[in-house]
Amino acid sequence: MTVSLSKELLDYAEALKDWSIKQCRPHAREVDRSHALPTDWREIMATAPLLPDSLPDGHWVTKLVTYEAIGYGDMWALYAMNNGIGQLVVKALGTPEQVKRWNDPVEQNGWVTGFALTEPGFGSDTSMVATTAVRDGDSWVINGAKIYCSYGAVADYVVVFATIDPALRGKGIRAFVVEKDNPGMVVTKANEHKLGIRGWPTTALAFDDCRIPVGNALGWSNGELPANLRGQAAALESLSVNRPNLSGAAIGIAQAAIDMTADILADRKSDFSAHRWSLISDELAAMNFTLDRGRRAALVAQRLLDRGQTDRVAAATAKAFAPENCERIVLRCMQLLGPEATSEELLLEKWYRDLKIFDIFEGSGEIQRLIVARSLVGKDA
Repeated sequence: MTVSLSKELLDYAEALKDWSIKQCRPHAREVDRSHALPTDWREIMATAPLLPDSLPDGHWVTKLVTYEAIGYGDMWALYAMNNGIGQLVVKALGTPEQVKRWNDPVEQNGWVTGFALTEPGFGSDTSMVATTAVRDGDSWVINGAKIYCSYGAVADYVVVFATIDPALRGKGIRAFVVEKDNPGMVVTKANEHKLGIRGWPTTALAFDDCRIPVGNALGWSNGELPANLRGQAAALESLSVNRPNLSGAAIGIAQAAIDMTADILADRKSDFSAHRWSLISDELAAMNFTLDRGRRAALVAQRLLDRGQTDRVAAATAKAFAPENCERIVLRCMQLLGPEATSEELLLEKWYRDLKIFDIFEGSGEIQRLIVARSLVGKDA
């Protein structure tokens, strides 16, 4: 599929990239050290170029390009501008009334949403959800624990995945909206101390007889929860639409690393033999070619989504390819520059640590390759 972008979107992306370099990158080390956004992050975000009123490229393609442009400056600005992904589950599973109640305010009023799926006992195998939801009259009572819940400590509500029957494994999982300050939902750690993306709030939550109305079960309609409404599938589908955007952000980081490395090496060109310089130039060109392939894969997936085609395999292809290769690219840039690349004088070591998570969260690379393989040769893959 040939994927072209409008001049309007390309111009906006260039302006956004320039803003991210000048306004966001200078705060990158501060965010990394403090494990928090800059104190004046709202003022910084207010200076970002405004998205044009009408772009012909589509919502998801525009978002993808935006992720890469901002990622080029530094990742922290993406945390600040993002509303979370809980509302994607509401849109996928909710009744019209639930969508109006919990999705529309995200778009209209800037609500932030949490996504609570991962638990201490599992990561990629979502069928192992152990958090339970038990019906008690007009309430659901939730018990369990979640970790790495994006925006959990600051969200207006958290979408919690829990099982209504552990014996059913994945088929028993449902999604529940737990609004902030709901009794029984406790923030046990506001933000994990992590290897990378340290300013991104990833929260540990505990649910201790957390009681919510029956209508907070997504899909609840006419006094019941449809038996065939699988929360596990909704979790995977909601992650699927955002996976190419994460690839875009990873590509932005890797592109920044390539460009920084190329500029530093160009200043030292006289230190290299003609043969060695030719090898370095070829290697940098190969890195850029790899990023172009990653861009195309992500653009194909999001263009399909803008056409109303949720293609889980296309999304998996984008997620499987870009983050792993971006990590390899940044590591190679560090190797080309030598010991100075591991110091805090440059941002390369921070970007490398930030990138480590991209191959893991919202669906690990191994799982994405499994999705692609099964599409090609069947479930026995």
